[in-house]
Amino acid sequence: MNTRRRFLRNTSLAAGLLLFKSPMRVFASSGTATIRLAGDSSRLLVHYTNDMHGTVFNNGGATGDLLLDAGDFTAGSNDAAGNLRIIKAMNEAGYHAATIGNRELANGTAALAALIPAMDFALVNCNYRFADSQLATLVKQEVIVQKGLLKIGITGVGTALPGVSGVTVTDPVAAANAAARRLRQQGCEVVICLSHLGYDNTADKVSNYSLANDSVGINFIVGGHQHGFDSSLRTQKNKENQEVMIGHAGANGLHRGTLAFNFNDRQEFIHITPGLQRV
Repeated sequence: MNTRRRFLRNTSLAAGLLLFKSPMRVFASSGTATIRLAGDSSRLLVHYTNDMHGTVFNNGGATGDLLLDAGDFTAGSNDAAGNLRIIKAMNEAGYHAATIGNRELANGTAALAALIPAMDFALVNCNYRFADSQLATLVKQEVIVQKGLLKIGITGVGTALPGVSGVTVTDPVAAANAAARRLRQQGCEVVICLSHLGYDNTADKVSNYSLANDSVGINFIVGGHQHGFDSSLRTQKNKENQEVMIGHAGANGLHRGTLAFNFNDRQEFIHITPGLQRV
């Protein structure tokens, strides 16, 4: 009897250790919108890409790092097998979350819904409303990443979709602020928005800049939907005069951006280190 109890106790302990040794990913069909990363609460290294258009680098981040994409990771092709190869490459690279670009919906909502079950990463968007109830369930409005005592919230917004049926596009700024508020209420110290809005600074044009300027509770925007754009990290002031950073890694999978958040033992920012890597 004692031997059996020891066996059951040791088996349960081993299972628990295996669970926390590697990240627990959010499958898009899961009702649990949580990702657990290995490591402590002192540092979070975020790797990010955008507008890869089907070109995925194969060297992901280290264990405990967060890997994100701001949309248009597919080429917009109607080649279903080719799109699945792209998803497989992103799975192998270790992506944790991505948002929806216009290319992901270039072949309609049914084509996107068919791809999501193959994703080992969460697909997040909070300003699209889908007529297809299955797709509405598969796409998450936000997810939470837990690393040690840190909680990091991730949401995503997308651009207008002329010619795409079955999707109602709502105000991305209002949707992102509502998502950030929900994430803050759940204890997130950092909120990241994956934004496929572009960088057009025309008056009254919604863009990654206007999202930053009118945001509340968002710390970092991974921006996409603009090609040939300067990849340097930008800082804007939000609606409450607090700093919001905008990162952009360029197009076609040639670069990935990095941003390191460093914290003290009270989970407060100490300093932030940006970077850009050619891949």
